[in-house]
Amino acid sequence: MPKPPAWIPFTGPVAAGVTAGLAAPHLGFWPLVIAATLMGLVPVIGYQLWKRAHHER
Repeated sequence: MPKPPAWIPFTGPVAAGVTAGLAAPHLGFWPLVIAATLMGLVPVIGYQLWKRAHHER
């Protein structure tokens, strides 16, 4: 299986910024902060899951 790209975890801030920009007109401050934080962590979690799923023993 291919290795996950090393740049995937660094897309977290971009995902958080896009989420905040799209959700800002619809949410209040704290829900927006929570949504952006969660979406910022998605690429990091995905990277770790990819590594775990394709880890060769």
